[in-house]
Amino acid sequence: MLEFDDAPKGLARLIYASRSLSVGADFSEDVRTILLTSIHQNRMSAITGFLVMGEGRFLQVLEGPLAEIEATFERIRQDERHTDLVVIAQGPAERRMFRDWNMAHHQIVQADRMLLATAGLSEFTPEALDEAEALRILATLGSRHLR
Repeated sequence: MLEFDDAPKGLARLIYASRSLSVGADFSEDVRTILLTSIHQNRMSAITGFLVMGEGRFLQVLEGPLAEIEATFERIRQDERHTDLVVIAQGPAERRMFRDWNMAHHQIVQADRMLLATAGLSEFTPEALDEAEALRILATLGSRHLR
C-alpha cells in the first residue's frame, strides 16, 4: 500500500523508474504491448500519465484517484518485464500535468541529451533523479507532444 496524504478530490501522482529486462526487438514489442494495455486500463480507471523510455529504462508518471493509482502501481510492481523499480515521488496532486493522455510516451533520442545533462545525467538513468528533476524532464518532454 502506498502512503499518500489526501489530495483535493483525491487526486494523486506517482513517479517511478525501472529497468527493462528486454532488449532489442523484444523491448520494442514489450513497450508496444504495455502502451496498448495501459491506454485501455487507464481510461477505465481515470488515470493519466506519461512514459519516457530509453537505454532500457523507464520513467513514468501516473495521475488519478488514489485507489486507482495504488491498484495500477501494484500491477506494475508485479510485471516481470522490468526490475529495479524505484519510487521517485508519490503524493497528492493539485492538478493533472498530463490530463489529456491516458498514457503518452516518448523515446529518448540524441536531441534529449542536453535536457538530461541539465539534470546531471550523462545517460538516461531516471532512478538517479529527485522529484523536481523528474517532473521537469517529464514536463519538458511532454510539452513536445501534441495534446
